[in-house]
Amino acid sequence: AFSVVSKLLSQCKLDLLDQLVSAEVLQVLKEKIALLPDNHRDALAADIDAIMYTTEGDVRIYYDDDGRKFVSILMRFWYLNGANLPDEVPGETKVFQIVFGDESTKEKRHLLTANYEFQREFTEGAKPDWTITRIEHPRLLE
Repeated sequence: AFSVVSKLLSQCKLDLLDQLVSAEVLQVLKEKIALLPDNHRDALAADIDAIMYTTEGDVRIYYDDDGRKFVSILMRFWYLNGANLPDEVPGETKVFQIVFGDESTKEKRHLLTANYEFQREFTEGAKPDWTITRIEHPRLLE
């Protein structure tokens, strides 16, 4: 899901995210994506083979006021991306670079991070669909 959604974000195909991303998050994304430079938009895309590491950041089970049961999982992803980003990005945070090949054919990749929160209702009879309720690409989508 992370790879598919991140690629759609980078391609500005937000209309295809309707069933995957909450309406609130989608509205914020529409505003932010429109203002991004091309290289930052390119850096949002995470090819499934370029995901280096994933970990869950937070797992919560909670009930709403109507007694419905929900599960929320915050996932953190580290992925390689070849977008043409500067060595230093706003906020004075270093972007890690990995060079593949020798000096004459080297390919520069950035190690980027993203946080996606997935939510699902577990009340009896509810649809078993997961929805993304938070999308963060630090220093890219701010």
